[in-house]
Amino acid sequence: MKMKKRELYRAFTKDIKAFGLLVIAVETITYTFSFLMSGIAKKDIFNVIEGKDVTLGIYSLNILILINVMVPLIINCVKQVNSAFVEKWKTKARYNVKSVLLNYVLRESLNPARETDGAVLNYYRNECEDVVNFFLEFYYQVPKIVLSVSILIVMFFINPIFAVVSLFPTVLTVFLVKVLGKKIFLYRTNSRKNTKEVTSFLNNFFENTEYFYMIGNRERVISAYERKCQERSKSEIRDRIFDSLLGSISGNSSNMALGIILLIALPFMMNGIFSVGEFVMFGYYYAFLAYLPDAIGNLVKRKKQTNASLDRLGFLLQEADCAGSVREKDGYDFSIGAGGGKKTFHAAEKEIVILKGEKSSEALRTLFSVCDRELKDKKCVYVPSEPVLFDDSLLENISMGGRIEDVKMNGILEKTALVEDVKTFEDGLLKRCGKKGENLSGGQRKRVGIARGLYQDADVLFLDGVADRVDSATARFLVEHVLEEFQGLVVMVFEDGFSQKLDGMVVEV
Repeated sequence: MKMKKRELYRAFTKDIKAFGLLVIAVETITYTFSFLMSGIAKKDIFNVIEGKDVTLGIYSLNILILINVMVPLIINCVKQVNSAFVEKWKTKARYNVKSVLLNYVLRESLNPARETDGAVLNYYRNECEDVVNFFLEFYYQVPKIVLSVSILIVMFFINPIFAVVSLFPTVLTVFLVKVLGKKIFLYRTNSRKNTKEVTSFLNNFFENTEYFYMIGNRERVISAYERKCQERSKSEIRDRIFDSLLGSISGNSSNMALGIILLIALPFMMNGIFSVGEFVMFGYYYAFLAYLPDAIGNLVKRKKQTNASLDRLGFLLQEADCAGSVREKDGYDFSIGAGGGKKTFHAAEKEIVILKGEKSSEALRTLFSVCDRELKDKKCVYVPSEPVLFDDSLLENISMGGRIEDVKMNGILEKTALVEDVKTFEDGLLKRCGKKGENLSGGQRKRVGIARGLYQDADVLFLDGVADRVDSATARFLVEHVLEEFQGLVVMVFEDGFSQKLDGMVVEV
């Protein structure tokens, strides 16, 4: 992965960190205050009965009982209100993680993963959810940790020995998670890997059912699927057993520590050093103190599992290897890798550069990648031979979420010969293009792609074919209105006779 995990986490939490910290702070304060006060109130109730000193300074049993009952209710009301903000934070975090990864892929990579669409989408969604769950883990565990630490402080003043013994389960759990960290990472990685393979297998099967129907031994397809499912089952079972095992160890070690402390407390109670109220408070507190090893262990474990998910997402975060180079002097110098040597051409005074040959489209994509990376002060826009349209309105497909400027939009529609087409649509520019533009003809899709490129205010426009999927009259119109009026450099693939009439340099690739 090119980008360090620390940088990714920083990007994930941008603009949501303060809000998330506020949500966690509210939860932590209310959670800690509620149960800490309840425990002290319980102790004071028994101390009043025994005629001993109280912590809160209240000697009325009615008031102490009211506090013991009402404080949790009030705090729960606050928690319910805060839960709405938690959902808002979760939604923001989910959007942030996915948009950061999408933005990173768009910035760094021109080589998409060689997977079926369904497999990539499912895989991407699962791994992103792991990252969001890691953030939420702080909301679930930090209040428990703060409460446990507060309880330890109170216990330390009551009896330091009890406080030290209570730390035993936490130390044991953190030690186990640290020692077994590689296993945690390995089990989660294998689980995700096998799930991905099963999903990919199913997508491949349903997209090529006819082929699998015609092969000689159909039973092998089912056997192959069964083997993959078994491997996924084994890895998932190991992952879940490991989770349960750590939880069981931390829980049982907490009970063991509680038993030891109770045995130690008996002589103190017999001698009057340890009051019944303190014993009740201690038993009440220890139910929450047992969360400490689990909370710390879960945070550490979740972090390792999330790192595994980010590593698995590495296939989306690998920068494309681009051949060739480009530099900017008075104009543009392009170098295209071709066989053992390089063909160089200069485009300082030419407005249009035409690439021809079998590898012209590949060379165009390479040039775009290099230019987009190297020419920082120039905006480069690429229009593919087959533009990718979304199931959205014509207007949104052209503007790509940008600000709608009527004058600019109308001018581009005229240049791309889309005005008459729009008039024939019942909804005009609001016509939905359909999945991958299925509601439009091939020529219309091509012109919408060019219109989208022009709407981006590019300095360098890369066109993979202008005459593709359009008739000769439309091709001539596009040449006259798009290429000749474009205020910038056009690098294009153009194969028919129009290329001889264009004011440009033809480069054989």
